Amino acid sequence: MGWTRSKYFIAYTNICRLVLSLVLVVSGFVKAVDPIGAMYKMREYMTAFSIDLFSDSWLLVFGISQAVVEFLLGLFLLMGVYRRVVSYLTPMVMLFFTVLTAVIYFSGNIEDCGCFGEAIALSNGETLAKNIFLLFLSLPLLSGRKRFVCHISFRTRWMVVIFAIFYIATVGIMSYSHLPVVDFSRYRVGADMRALTQGEPGEYRVISVYEREGETCELPEGEQPDTTWTFVGSRSEVVKESVEPVIADFSIMDWEYDSDVAEELLADTGYVCLVAMERVENASVSRVDKINDMYDYCQEIGVPFYVATASEDEDIALWCKRTGAEYPLYWGDELMLRGMVRSNPGVLLFKDGVIVGKWNISDLPPVEEMTESPTGMPDGLPTLLQRMQGWRFWLLALALPLLLFVLIDVVACKGSRSKDEGTDVGSDAGSTGAPQTEGID
Repeated sequence: MGWTRSKYFIAYTNICRLVLSLVLVVSGFVKAVDPIGAMYKMREYMTAFSIDLFSDSWLLVFGISQAVVEFLLGLFLLMGVYRRVVSYLTPMVMLFFTVLTAVIYFSGNIEDCGCFGEAIALSNGETLAKNIFLLFLSLPLLSGRKRFVCHISFRTRWMVVIFAIFYIATVGIMSYSHLPVVDFSRYRVGADMRALTQGEPGEYRVISVYEREGETCELPEGEQPDTTWTFVGSRSEVVKESVEPVIADFSIMDWEYDSDVAEELLADTGYVCLVAMERVENASVSRVDKINDMYDYCQEIGVPFYVATASEDEDIALWCKRTGAEYPLYWGDELMLRGMVRSNPGVLLFKDGVIVGKWNISDLPPVEEMTESPTGMPDGLPTLLQRMQGWRFWLLALALPLLLFVLIDVVACKGSRSKDEGTDVGSDAGSTGAPQTEGID
């Protein structure tokens, strides 16, 4: 018996298959769940390599396509189907990513490769090590594809294909049309912005150093030995390391008064409404009435209302003229506004420094519905979207249908065997009756 038929090789190959499948499924999902973020990352790659051939629309298509390929490849590996395709394609994909991340690591043009979106942040060195490891795991697939443990048969694998395409397309379309169905950003609903923006200062103490006849003595500042000791200097000692804030760039500037209104926003103990417009010249004007109505409503009930944009004064003036905006517009860093909400414009609702609501402008409830709310403000997303938020929903939405397909396949195979029991098997007398492992994948 050859090495490729040994139980150790079979076990090792399937362990490699499962690890790769889980990584690819997660990587594809977190990209599909944030297609706008994938587009931004693609633009960062294009800028780093001085490539200016594609518009943002094309980069969005490339980002979504990458997510779909990774997700389908991972799911096919997980289910053990299309073995010939995935056994060759997986090493090719991992080789490409390994070379790309090696170039990024040695050039230093990009700080974060974005392989797991905002869900998991890895340094370039960690990313390169991860891809080398996964490339190593993908090599046994080339010679061991016939030893894959298949969880579904050839006759029913089409159901997995259709479901996988429908699933990842639904994730991408919903996340693009509304907001990411799973928010991995630092500005997710429930985030305590005060805690995230403050950090902790370090603690230090001063040590006084004394000397006598070649001996040294160190004492905390304020304590002194007897008069036979001579003071020679002092040094500082770290008692507690400082902790940098998780969000260090949260700033909304009022240039007229040269003040940062972000501090005022977070200090408010009531509701505060913040509209983030990355660029007013690119903002959707189809929903501008919602912003105006929201501003009037906030003025009526006494809720502070802020609008932050990275646009220049001329563009802001043109926006106010086109939309009839009466609200003041403040300045915010473009990257910060991108990270806050994947919508231009988007709305965030704070209460006592905590983000309690977050909307794509098209999903913002009408003012009439807000007045019916017990709090006087919108209390989350529409019911259907609210129930579809969070990774648990989408994990179940993936796992339960796959389990159902496996059960259907088991029942179908049993029915097929029962049907074959009544046929003439004389012509198969030379067959050993052993289960086939070669397959035609």
